[in-house]
Amino acid sequence: MLRKKLLIGAFLLVWQLSAVDLTHASAQASKNENERIEQKDKQISKATSVKITDVTNLRSGAGLEYKIIGKAKKGESYPVIGSEGEWYKISLPAGGKAYVASWVVSTDVKSTDTKGSDVKSSDTKNTDTKSNSICYSDGKSAAKDVQSSAAGGGQKNEKVTSVHITDNTNLRKGPGTDYDIIGKAKPGDSFQIVGSDGEWYNIQLPGGGKAYVASWVVETKVSSRVVSQSSSESDKQACNGKVYIYHTHNLESWKNVASNTKGTSFDDPKVNISLVGKYLAQQLQEKGMPAIVEEEDFAQNLKDKKLNFGQAYSESRKAVNKAVEANDKLKYFFDIHRDGDVPRVRTTATINDKSYARILFVIGTAHPNYKENKKFADALNERLNKKYPGLSRGILLKSSQDGDGEYNQSVSSGSLLLEIGGVNNTLEESYRTAKALAEVFMEYDSSLK
Repeated sequence: MLRKKLLIGAFLLVWQLSAVDLTHASAQASKNENERIEQKDKQISKATSVKITDVTNLRSGAGLEYKIIGKAKKGESYPVIGSEGEWYKISLPAGGKAYVASWVVSTDVKSTDTKGSDVKSSDTKNTDTKSNSICYSDGKSAAKDVQSSAAGGGQKNEKVTSVHITDNTNLRKGPGTDYDIIGKAKPGDSFQIVGSDGEWYNIQLPGGGKAYVASWVVETKVSSRVVSQSSSESDKQACNGKVYIYHTHNLESWKNVASNTKGTSFDDPKVNISLVGKYLAQQLQEKGMPAIVEEEDFAQNLKDKKLNFGQAYSESRKAVNKAVEANDKLKYFFDIHRDGDVPRVRTTATINDKSYARILFVIGTAHPNYKENKKFADALNERLNKKYPGLSRGILLKSSQDGDGEYNQSVSSGSLLLEIGGVNNTLEESYRTAKALAEVFMEYDSSLK
């Protein structure tokens, strides 16, 4: 009898322990599943664009029971304007909205794998690409659409695959404003990139066919980003460059695109001279010259601090000093501007049947070493006009009676203020000039070695 009671007691004990293990396992599985769902929900809620990975239906609501209102093909991209459960609410190119299931798209949201590497959820495949990136003053990098064989660790693997329109614009037959307009695009439209030519993207149209769109009216998305654990050190090295580019009057724009045209101002918060500086940095980086671009919004600083326009150089000098403290290799400082309402005939050069925005070098004489800055400007002026006849307007000396008079040029003999074109030029013409300037500057820098 005692033996029987002991056996029953042992059985009950084993059963209870098993039940505890099962309950714990079930709870852990439930926790893991909840975390997975929560992570997925976060990714869905943070996505700003989706790329279709398979032919699928677009529906009027967030579910399979809703009416099919269209089709989407593999490779197409759409801006995300909301989400509901496992469905994205997207904006359609022709107007209107639709829902697409999350399991037939990739997104621009990053997730973290089990090894802690930063992997973009849209693509974890490592492709052989090399990052030609410019660095910003906050230490972050932005990769350009450049592909080549990668070497070593710490590389960023990125490829621009789609464009998202940021302003009403024309779609053209070829890569330039002189080509015929074959369509229109509005903010929010997305297109797959099939190629590029200069500052223009060749895009695939939803109804078939192709067109060209200017790079300055779009934002781009990359298909993949694989960063090794040593990438932070690579970024640090890339950001410790020789060239620092900034824009004291960062909102300066052009008559044909400026949204603020009060008085003599032609400013714009998006399409402005800062794009030219970034493009110059990209061109330098492609040629092996590390460049840092200042992202400080000096115009906003003046507004926030209730300072007048004449104090802009005092604000930009703070950023310059900060950059010098953070980067001991800095040698060249380019403050990029565009000139005022100067007649277009004076600010435009035609070279090989293409129009360029002419460069004016401005040297402030209100510091003792200004002649060294002028010597640098003389060298670039001579080289520019030799390789691109008429591209430089020459050198303008300005004292404190004519303006700021110093223009942050006392920081280095390699510090210049560059007026690239004027308000009657275009961003495209300024891009051409920035590309020519990068080429000539690299030749100058190489001659010093």
